[in-house]
Amino acid sequence: MSILSVGMAFCDIPLRPCPANIMELDNYMIDTVEAHTGGDALTVAVVLAKMGENVSLLVKVGDDGNGRFVLNELVKNRVNCDRMMVEKDYSTATSYQLIEEDGQRHFLVDCRINSLLKNADVPEDAIAGADLVFFGSALALAGMDDAEIAALFRRTHEHGRLTAMDASVAVKDNAECKMDLLRETLQYTDIFIPSYEEASYLAQKTDIQDIMEAFSSFPLKVFGIKLGGDGCILTEDFKNYVRLKPYPGVQVVDTTGAGDCFMGGFLCAYLKGWTLEECGKFATAVAAFGISAVGPSTAVPDFDTVVQFMKEH
Repeated sequence: MSILSVGMAFCDIPLRPCPANIMELDNYMIDTVEAHTGGDALTVAVVLAKMGENVSLLVKVGDDGNGRFVLNELVKNRVNCDRMMVEKDYSTATSYQLIEEDGQRHFLVDCRINSLLKNADVPEDAIAGADLVFFGSALALAGMDDAEIAALFRRTHEHGRLTAMDASVAVKDNAECKMDLLRETLQYTDIFIPSYEEASYLAQKTDIQDIMEAFSSFPLKVFGIKLGGDGCILTEDFKNYVRLKPYPGVQVVDTTGAGDCFMGGFLCAYLKGWTLEECGKFATAVAAFGISAVGPSTAVPDFDTVVQFMKEH
C-alpha cells in the first residue's frame, strides 16, 4: 500500500534536566543534546516506513542545518522525500524542549514555516498515487483551515482514495461551536482518531459516550479516541465499541509522539485489512515502543518485531 502524509515536520531538540528556576540561573549543566525529528505528519510517515510501507511525506522545511538534518533522518528511515518543499526565506520548524527532572515540559517553538502549507501545494498525481492520504495537525496549521483540508480530502475521494486525519487542540479560535472548525472536513474524512483532549474540545463534551455521540453524525469509517495511559476506544458504526488498555510493564521514557506512533500503527494494520480490534492492538503496541526511548519514533522497530511483541503480551 502507498500512503501520502501531509502536515508538519519539526526538528526537536530536548534539553534535560532543566530546573524549574532556569531563568534565575546564569548557567546549568545538562545532558548531551541530541536532535530528533518530530511533527505528526513526519512521525506517522517514519512509523509507516519502519513497518515496511511505501510512504511519501509532503511538508515544508527551510534551507538550513535543521532542514538537512530532518531530510537525512527521513532518508535513513526510507521515507520518500520527493514531495518535500524547501522554503529559502523560512527556518525549519524547530522545538526546543525544556524538560524538568519530573518530566514536565516547556516548549520554545519557531514553526512559522508550517503556516505556509496549503491544499494547492499537494499535486494531483501525489494524491492519485496513494491508497490513503493522511493529514496531521488539523487545527494547528494556519494555512490549512477547515475549507483547505476539506478541499484536499474532497480531491482524495474523487480519486477513490481513503482519508485519515489527526488533530491538535486549537489555541485560539472564535467559533461558538468548536465542531464548526472541522465540520466540512469531517464530511470527507474516513479515519479520525484524536486524543481525548482534542475530541473533547471539538465536541465540547467531557463524557466519552457524549463525545462519541457528537461525532456519530459524520460519515466516518472509523472513529476513535486516544486516552493516553487509559488506552483507546474505537468504533466503526457508533454502536459497537472496542476498548483497549495499554500493554502492561512498558517503561515510559518519553511520551512525545505517542499518539503519532499509535496513528501510524493503526493505519498500517488498517490497510492490511485487519479487524478493528487487531488494528487497535497493533497501534497500541507501536505506541508502547514509541514511549520507551527519547524521541517520537526512535524506538519503533520493524513490523515483525511489533507482531512478536503482541504475541508475547
